[in-house]
Amino acid sequence: MSKLKFLKHSSLDRLRSNIAPNQKRYTGDASFLNDYFAGTSWYLDSNIVIPDSLELQIPTSKSDLLDLENTRIVYSALKHLTPLQASQQRLWAYFTHVSHWEYMRKRWPAEQYVGKERFREVMHERYFFISDGSRALLRKGMARLWWYGYCTYDEARSDPFELTGALLKKLDVAQNFAENPFGRNIDVIKALLSVVMERDFYERKRVRDLARYINQIGGATILDAIPPDELRELFTAKIDQLTVAA
Repeated sequence: MSKLKFLKHSSLDRLRSNIAPNQKRYTGDASFLNDYFAGTSWYLDSNIVIPDSLELQIPTSKSDLLDLENTRIVYSALKHLTPLQASQQRLWAYFTHVSHWEYMRKRWPAEQYVGKERFREVMHERYFFISDGSRALLRKGMARLWWYGYCTYDEARSDPFELTGALLKKLDVAQNFAENPFGRNIDVIKALLSVVMERDFYERKRVRDLARYINQIGGATILDAIPPDELRELFTAKIDQLTVAA
């Protein structure tokens, strides 16, 4: 076992302010931080203990991104983190820039953005944070894997990651459910995914309509106050309605 590492605030600020000048560094085969911060102390050891080896599966093609497999790996190793700890920019920036550089390079190759106006935006989104909120956390290269697990892991199931599989079965499902305001409400997302999985409800437009409906409910009532069984009934009724309308 080893201690989880964090970037120092000053190190994070320097990296985040120099994304554009560091374009070529983000295309390298190995992490550039040791050279970049040469002669300075740029990270800290926390008191959080993690496995010595946290190796992710490296994507080999755009059709096989291995998000479910890597969510299993990351969340299984780090499920003892609190949501507050898992919201720390400095923690995930160390993962993306150091310990899991190879994964980041294969999952989001920087070469395709070098020299383009979007370079800074994309690197900021994947290696850092754009802003607070569900969307920012779930666009973050490594943090997203933890949060996918946190929102869907269910020890009561024979496969605790069964609902994770439902969430990650299609990109539209993950984007429309996990990146919406209700996406980090564990009771809501578990009730929703259990019905989606049972009804095999994955058609793109209908998924978007369902997400819009849940947001409307959330604007009129407190979703946290609705018991899980009632949430399931609510979602089942709407899915049935959307299925018949199609």
